[in-house]
Amino acid sequence: MRVAWFVVLLALGTGCDTDVSDLASFIDSPFGDISDNVTTLDEPGVEKVMNELMRRFNGYLALRSAIPFEDIAPEECITDVSQTASSVAFTADVACMLAGTATPLVGSIDVEQVQVASSPVGVFKFDLTYDAVTVGALTIDGTEKIVETQDDNGASVRTLKLVQGGESFDYEFRAGLIDGDTPVFDYQIPSKDGDVVARITNPTTVGGFVTVSLSGLDGTLACEVRASDPSRPPRGTCENGVVFGLPD
Repeated sequence: MRVAWFVVLLALGTGCDTDVSDLASFIDSPFGDISDNVTTLDEPGVEKVMNELMRRFNGYLALRSAIPFEDIAPEECITDVSQTASSVAFTADVACMLAGTATPLVGSIDVEQVQVASSPVGVFKFDLTYDAVTVGALTIDGTEKIVETQDDNGASVRTLKLVQGGESFDYEFRAGLIDGDTPVFDYQIPSKDGDVVARITNPTTVGGFVTVSLSGLDGTLACEVRASDPSRPPRGTCENGVVFGLPD
């Protein structure tokens, strides 16, 4: 039996409905702060943005590949369970919950789920603490916080403060679906003279990995990132003619 994430607290109930929390996030609302231009970015400028954007994106893909959410809470692998009308917390043993998937498997994950609003939409907070976790070649130590808005237009805002595979990650991003089936991921990324907002979505060309729309003070810039080894710098092209990540 597995703990039903995003559902268990609905079954528990909160005793009364509350107004939607200020933490609620919707995928068509603004995200991040913009303080730089994008349409005039040259090759070094685009590479600066893309290198950090794809470092974050690929890093999170690796984290979720190693530790899928659906594998975190099998009943036989959790201890220290505590529960109230609006929250549940437990510790999950990595070696138990991921048995047979990789070697070595070390560490534990402390999980707390709290329902912070139930009307007009449900809003849930998840706090995950990775305690010296090792899954195969990947090491994870630190925290991940998730605020999930349960709505057709709802979004998941995730804040990472952890060291993964020797790299430090300290940032926030937003994930959701457009029109119910197109995934999008939003990031605030340092650029040449400030910050820009980058939205990742499905590729639009053959051989593409993702499409990136950069938003700045002066408008937007669309770029296509090509499929390549994630250990190498990202490569691709932008609609302003910039080619990035290719050998000189």
